Amino acid sequence: MNNLYDYFKKIIEEDKLVQSFIIGNTKFDDIKDELFKVFNSFFFKNNLNLEENPDLFILKPNNGIVSKDDIKNLINNINTTSQFNNIKIYVIDESEKLNDYAYNAILKTLEEPAPNVYAFLITKNIDSVKSTILSRCQKIFISSEAKEEEYDEEIEVLGNEIIDLLEKNPISIISNHFDIYNKIRDRVIFKNILMYLEKKYVQDLNNKIYNNSIIDLDIELLSKKILVINNNINISDYYLNKNLFIDKFLIEMWRCNNENS
Repeated sequence: MNNLYDYFKKIIEEDKLVQSFIIGNTKFDDIKDELFKVFNSFFFKNNLNLEENPDLFILKPNNGIVSKDDIKNLINNINTTSQFNNIKIYVIDESEKLNDYAYNAILKTLEEPAPNVYAFLITKNIDSVKSTILSRCQKIFISSEAKEEEYDEEIEVLGNEIIDLLEKNPISIISNHFDIYNKIRDRVIFKNILMYLEKKYVQDLNNKIYNNSIIDLDIELLSKKILVINNNINISDYYLNKNLFIDKFLIEMWRCNNENS
């Protein structure tokens, strides 16, 4: 899958469009242009300024807080009559920060969606979103930082070596692969490797979903691995001992496989 546009073009052509999506590992501002292209191309089908479209409601937390008034305004907007194409869309940025009141209100709209109302929940940490919300949304993963970033040959070689280690060997073999620790010279290189791994696993997941060649268990396993990688990227600047950090990551990734074996 090259981008969000291609993804939605594919599922709409195959009549597989659902009403609720959660987009992980990103934030609204980073994918705003892509989302707006999707909205205008496949939903509103016009060239209106989406910033002024009354049928599009964008909710962003204020200082990390979603107030009751914010949720009430969202629900009121959903329940009003559409002014264009009989379509309503709401976007919630940083959806992992929903409080209990907001969570319960949103959950009800996901459980019993009104006709032609589409939800797009965006989160930087999909692992923090409540499982009852995740289970009601189609998951889409975006790689951290620049999705099309190119990596130098060293990072790609080491990244692919780690993928082979993780996917083809038991933990006993992984733990005895001492040369990988010497090849990864410092935490900066390891962080770049993690970002490369995240890109590869996200591409694998999205391509399989896009090509309709994946089963639910595979989605769960790949999603867990992406979460492990993303969480380790987020803490990479604070983990002082490089080798212990690599140990931690390899064990967590191995556990993903082991728990699903």
